[in-house]
Amino acid sequence: METTQVGDEQLRESLLRDWQDHTKQPTAVAARLRERLAFPMGAQDLVELAALATHVFGEHLGDWQAGMGYLDQLIDAHDGAPAESLRRIDRQHAVLERLEDVNASLDRFDANDRLYITALALPAITLQRSVAEAETAVAEAMHLLASNDCHEYRKLFGVVTANLVCDLLDRSALSAARRRLLIVLAEKSHALWLQEGDETDREKSAFRLMQSYQKCRMPDNYRSGRYPRYGSIEP
Repeated sequence: METTQVGDEQLRESLLRDWQDHTKQPTAVAARLRERLAFPMGAQDLVELAALATHVFGEHLGDWQAGMGYLDQLIDAHDGAPAESLRRIDRQHAVLERLEDVNASLDRFDANDRLYITALALPAITLQRSVAEAETAVAEAMHLLASNDCHEYRKLFGVVTANLVCDLLDRSALSAARRRLLIVLAEKSHALWLQEGDETDREKSAFRLMQSYQKCRMPDNYRSGRYPRYGSIEP
């Protein structure tokens, strides 16, 4: 089906609502995404739909095969879309390929796209796969970042790692290996925001780093840190 620019405000509103709802209702959002597969839409809406589907199926549902299947159907339904839109959907497909196999080849992409794909795959790999696989993904991302001077892509990596650090901080308990990984991510993210961020970005990053140090250095039996008063009032 040939995609057309229809200026559909209802579609735009539904996409916005799905972005707002997906964290608490990923299954419901995934169902709505399936209903929109063949809707006529403009190039930008098509790419945004693919990005949302990748995020929902990849990070929230952990169903990478279903996500890749969805993107394949999306491309089939909009095979007349501009080449640039199809390229960007293929980039989303590669994110899901990386979630299924952290060593999946990215040779068909340029340096910017490889950094983009590696960055977007990092949260799900870190939270859903082994620590060793997460460490491999982080190392590759840092290697790609070192040779990339594009502010937009470097800032994207900063956003992804900031959110990932927050996800790890929210977890009630982390293994020793994941604690070490949290420190690495927080330190790398902070160093990046010092270069690419504004004053607010740097302040937030420094605070996340402090929180990470605190979480990872807290003794296992610390609990509240308080002592019972009844045993110390009359020494």
